[in-house]
Amino acid sequence: MSQILCRISKFSTSRNRILCFRRSEFSTAATTPYLLLGSDLVGKSPCGGKVVNFNLYDPRKQEQVKIENKILPKEVYKSHRIGSSRGWLALVNKKDSTVRLANILNPSKKIISLPPITRDKYEYVVNVSVSSDCVVAVKFYGSRVSICGPGDSAWTRIDVPCPSFLSSTVMYSERDRRLYLNNCNPDYTGPTEFTPKSSGLNTPVCGYKRFIFSNFLEEMPELENEMRLSRFKIQQQLVESSSGQSFIVLWFVERFTDKGEVAPWGDTRYNNSKDLRRKTQKIMVFRQDEEQGTGPYTDDIGDLCIFLGENESFCLSAKDFPGLSPNSVYFAGLGSGFGICDLASGTIRYLSDSDSSPPPGSMFWLPPTISQ
Repeated sequence: MSQILCRISKFSTSRNRILCFRRSEFSTAATTPYLLLGSDLVGKSPCGGKVVNFNLYDPRKQEQVKIENKILPKEVYKSHRIGSSRGWLALVNKKDSTVRLANILNPSKKIISLPPITRDKYEYVVNVSVSSDCVVAVKFYGSRVSICGPGDSAWTRIDVPCPSFLSSTVMYSERDRRLYLNNCNPDYTGPTEFTPKSSGLNTPVCGYKRFIFSNFLEEMPELENEMRLSRFKIQQQLVESSSGQSFIVLWFVERFTDKGEVAPWGDTRYNNSKDLRRKTQKIMVFRQDEEQGTGPYTDDIGDLCIFLGENESFCLSAKDFPGLSPNSVYFAGLGSGFGICDLASGTIRYLSDSDSSPPPGSMFWLPPTISQ
C-alpha cells in the first residue's frame, strides 16, 4: 500500500481540541488554492482502484476540508508521490518505475504516462517541476536532472556542477520558457547553461545565482553577526507571477529540542535526535534582477501572495481569490506545520495549531486548477 496516496492520515489534535473538516464537492475544477495534507482510504472501486477522501486546507476560508470519494486508478494507487507542480502530482510506480502525472482536483485532466525513470540506489528526489506543456523535470540530490515529456521514449539526463547544485530545487519559468536550478554555493562562478546542444531538448536547464548571506544581513537587525545564520536552514526559492514578475524567497527554519533549546542545523550533536521540532523564523523576499540574477529586498509585493511548500512554489493575486491575504507568504513544511507570513510587518502566524502538531507526510500547495 502506498505510503503517500494511501496513507490513512491522522490529523492534529492540540490540547484535546479536535479539528473538524468541512465536506466539499467539486464538479469540474477547484477554484481556490489548497494545501494537500493527506488522504483516507475508504473503499475499493469496481475497476480495481481505490476510493479515497483527500484532506485539504483552504487558506481562503482558513479551515480544513475534505474531497470525498475520489477514485484512484490501480496504476496511480500503487505509485508513490515524488513531487507536485502546477497542480499535477508526479507519481512513480513501485514495481516498474513508470512515472505518471495526475491532477486530483480536476477530473477533466487525463492521467499522463511517462517511461520508467532510473536512479542510483542511494539517490533521492529533491523536487519536481512540470512545464506548461507537461514536460517533467525531476531533480535528484546530487548532480542529476532527468527530463521527459509526453511522447518521449526515455528520460534525458542533464548533469550539473556538484556540489554547487547538490540539493538545489528545479523550477520552470513560464516567462523564460526554461528550467532553473537554485545554486547552493554563493561562490560558484562556473557556467549557468547546462543543456548540451546535442540533447535536442527544447526546454533549457540553467542555474541562477545564490544570494550571498552578507547581502541581506542589514535587513535582519535581530542577527548580531553572520555566524548566527548557522542556526537556520535557509531554503532559497525562485517564484514567478502570472504577469512575469519574479522573486527570490529565502525561508529561514529553526530547530528546537523538546525543552525549547535551539538546535543549530550545523551542530552534528543533533543529527540523530528524533524529538526535534521545526519552526519558520523568518521569510524574506527579493525582487529578481533579470540581468544580475539577484535583486533588492522588498517587504511589499502588492496584492500578490506566494505559496511555499515541499513542492514547486507559485504566486497568486489576492484580488482574484478573495479571502487570501495580499503581500504575504503562505508556507507549509515537513515537521514545521503551515502558516502565513505578513511581509510588511514580518509577523508569522501558524494556522490551525499546525505548529504544535503538524499532519504527517509531505504537504503540497495545489494551485487553482481553473488556471491550468
